[in-house]
Amino acid sequence: MAPRAQLSQERSRQRREALLEAAVDLFVEGGSRAVTHRAVAAAAGLPAATTTYYFSTIEELLREALNHHIEAWIATMESLADVDVQGMMSLVTADSSVHFATSILALRPPETATRELSVILGAARDPELRETAVTALTTGQDVLVKVLRRAGIPDPEGLAEDMAAFIAGIALRRTAGVNEEDEEAAKVVRAMRSMIIGHLVDDETGTQMLMDLRDSAISGRSDASP
Repeated sequence: MAPRAQLSQERSRQRREALLEAAVDLFVEGGSRAVTHRAVAAAAGLPAATTTYYFSTIEELLREALNHHIEAWIATMESLADVDVQGMMSLVTADSSVHFATSILALRPPETATRELSVILGAARDPELRETAVTALTTGQDVLVKVLRRAGIPDPEGLAEDMAAFIAGIALRRTAGVNEEDEEAAKVVRAMRSMIIGHLVDDETGTQMLMDLRDSAISGRSDASP
């Protein structure tokens, strides 16, 4: 392909991406009524006729924008499968658990949580995007299963389902700004600890894991004593 043609194609791709991002921003701020051809083009910094060049209807534009955003979110969730397992298990015993939870929340600030929650809810209301929304939620749950399995948690599927529901609740609470982020982190730790411990005590292997974690925590505090 000639360099000029490549440049034109790249410019076209960038304009299309800008329209999709602008549509999502407008949707998050004001719902579907805020997403108009003129508003999207203005938010993207492009001429008013640009949207109709790429999308035949505003419904097509919004649908593709939501789908595009969710696909990116799914890719991000899949990359989180490599999360620090030991850090997650510290939620059960370590004094530094709130610090760990704070660092996790910092990776997804409240503004991001609001954006993602709005997009997934919007997609869930659209019959043509509902399956995409379900895939997004189940992907997040599958990632949790992988992390919990790496940590040696028995029956990780059951705990992952509970944690996924809890995480959705956190997103809603952070969107509403119910708590300061440090307070939110402390409440996350308390709830996660209760879920993990409650899950482990129902299984013989899990009970042994709890005993090992307790012994490790006691040993660590002893080693740190003067």
